[in-house]
Amino acid sequence: MISVVIPLYNKALYIKDTIKNVLNQTYQEFELIVVNDGSQDKGAEIVKSFNDSRIRLINKANGGVSSARNVGIKEAKYDYIAFLDADDEWLPNHLEEINKLIVDYRNEANVFVTNFARKYPDGRIIPNRKEDELKQGIITNYFKETLKKAVIHTSCVCISKKGLNSVNGFDERLSRGEDMDVWFKLARKYKIAYSPIVTEYYLQEAENSCNFELPNPEKIYVYYVDFDYINDFLDKKIHKSLLRKRLLRYFILDRNIKDGLKLFKKQWKNLL
Repeated sequence: MISVVIPLYNKALYIKDTIKNVLNQTYQEFELIVVNDGSQDKGAEIVKSFNDSRIRLINKANGGVSSARNVGIKEAKYDYIAFLDADDEWLPNHLEEINKLIVDYRNEANVFVTNFARKYPDGRIIPNRKEDELKQGIITNYFKETLKKAVIHTSCVCISKKGLNSVNGFDERLSRGEDMDVWFKLARKYKIAYSPIVTEYYLQEAENSCNFELPNPEKIYVYYVDFDYINDFLDKKIHKSLLRKRLLRYFILDRNIKDGLKLFKKQWKNLL
């Protein structure tokens, strides 16, 4: 049995199709928890329109996506929790492939992830990885693979509740990189099982565009990274790269000198 958690905030345009994606899964042993994070549109009413006892709607005051996911984790009845953002799309085989990974690797792994593809408004669908780039099984070095390209996307991962609780869920201070924070913490503690089969589309709509300005650095993951506690060379290399990219984004793309300097003053020792 798998608990599916969908955080919902002003996604009335997408949530009906997203829920249908879950209900149409070939694997049907799940509960669906939709956490309405203080939406101001009709998304919650759309959720209520579904007549399925497996769906639970939880309403809460707005606290951000990390807060919504943490509520979903707390409310989950089952040992494995799959996440789905309200504007992403599961293919019908997603939970089936996740369940196969759990059955095959649960004695070794606490994180289970499938391949995903980016879906663009013009209809293009581009897999994150070709199926022969990374074979099915336990990922031997998560940090090495992540340096090549992303391994985990929020809507294609399933994690044991034990694992999520051991890293204290999602950091509610963050609105950027809160997911990466969890993936890195989990990768340092547990093994990750991977399937090369694409089971999720990451929708590249305007709302996912990188053209949006970055928030205050204190809401960004790399602001809080303590490099002194990162022992793995590749792990540290990834975080230095993330830090440089964020600083370049502030100074060059957003031309936000004030916030760029704030991040620089916090983490300048870790740039070299």
